[in-house]
Amino acid sequence: MTATVGVIANPVAGKDIRRLVSAASPVSDMAKIGIIRRAVVGAVEGGAQRLLITDDRRALGLRAIDGLSLDAEVAFLDAPPYDSGVNSQNAAAIFRDRGVGAVIVLGGDGTHRDVVKGWRTAPVVAVSTGTNNVFPRQVEATIAGQAAGVVASQQPPIHKVANQAKIIDVEFDHGETEQALVDIALVDESFTGSRAVWKGQSLLEMVAAIAERATVGLSSIASRVAPTTRHQPGGVHVTFGEGERFRVPIAPGLFSEVEIASWRRLRANDFVEMSGPGVLSFDGERDLVLASGRSARVTVSHDGLWVIDIEKVMSLECGEAC
Repeated sequence: MTATVGVIANPVAGKDIRRLVSAASPVSDMAKIGIIRRAVVGAVEGGAQRLLITDDRRALGLRAIDGLSLDAEVAFLDAPPYDSGVNSQNAAAIFRDRGVGAVIVLGGDGTHRDVVKGWRTAPVVAVSTGTNNVFPRQVEATIAGQAAGVVASQQPPIHKVANQAKIIDVEFDHGETEQALVDIALVDESFTGSRAVWKGQSLLEMVAAIAERATVGLSSIASRVAPTTRHQPGGVHVTFGEGERFRVPIAPGLFSEVEIASWRRLRANDFVEMSGPGVLSFDGERDLVLASGRSARVTVSHDGLWVIDIEKVMSLECGEAC
């Protein structure tokens, strides 16, 4: 099989309303073009023979490879007519069906959530270009691409070069399902509005799969009472109300006061029942209205994306891992 690396670049990642209410820096198109360009060069150096790249109305991928002489086949997915998270979801599903060996994802927590909805166990190199970047971490794109190329070409056992991420599964009482990667929160609102959550006082309860102290966003609230690493089983359930007060970095450069009434640790596959009315926020973005009398069952499991460990891949000796 041809060693194929996919590239998903969300053109609107890092450009949401939190730039108006916090000190978050925008991630420009030119910055993303440079990241894609370096990642593509790295992927070919790592052994990729074919590159599948998402297209968009800004033509980020096409502009990124302009002038490059690549010893690999390059193909683009059709550009969608509008910007939507569904585009990343659909691209991930296409990559799965076409046998892509590794996926380079440019975006924040929301973009990676879209990817998992299209390909739950995709092998990804997560490159942070979003507002809240708890799931993806800062990494040089050249090496990210090279690691993806090595994985796609050498096809080592995935468990030796990647860690399987936790995932928050949400099952509604009407049978539909949703997912999150970092946290899900019930917010005291009646509409999704601008989606982003930046007021801690509006929170009713939340479940966090990752609650690490050195992060920004809603999950940082849970880290104050029950720090939980991305590799630690289970998560934490927090309810808000009269109780202990904290000031937390709810967005880049923006702190908000929250009051925690109670919390408890969740073991793997424990569940929490969230009941309306309110709005459900997935990985920091209000997405679904939960009407009065409706409920959602929230579970933290451990069968999500395979996150490629760049250090392990770059020190890979094929005789040991292949």
